[in-house]
Amino acid sequence: MSTRPALIIASALLGCVAFAGRADVKTYQGSEHDYVLHCSGCHSMDGSGHPEFGVPDFRDQVGHFLRLPEGRAFLMQVPGLMNAGLPDDRRAAVTNYVVTTFAGESLPQDFRPYTADEARRFRDNRPADVAATRRQLYEQLNALGYAVR
Repeated sequence: MSTRPALIIASALLGCVAFAGRADVKTYQGSEHDYVLHCSGCHSMDGSGHPEFGVPDFRDQVGHFLRLPEGRAFLMQVPGLMNAGLPDDRRAAVTNYVVTTFAGESLPQDFRPYTADEARRFRDNRPADVAATRRQLYEQLNALGYAVR
């Protein structure tokens, strides 16, 4: 092996060892891990999304969707979650994570956690036009006095 490839490999290994030893590196597990991998790229780590590009802000409003049966279904029918390739139990768990982490005061007191069976039913009956469905839900929720944007 020539010197250059050996130096590159050694540098990479030292970088990995140095990174692994950092105390400030957070590891994610379970539903939080799935959120980081499958949702945070668009919705950001803090749930703020990018409304200017059509990616909703979860914070203090995602819980309002649970006030409508079709809103509850919609939260599990969004493209990012549908395309993540997660099994139904993990889709339910990550949706529960999103709701309980970001809903704040919008979370209804009678919130029931999502189940794998719901995830399967919602997966099998997703809307053809997600953007139109979201607009309709916004209109319904705003008409009921729940501020969603």
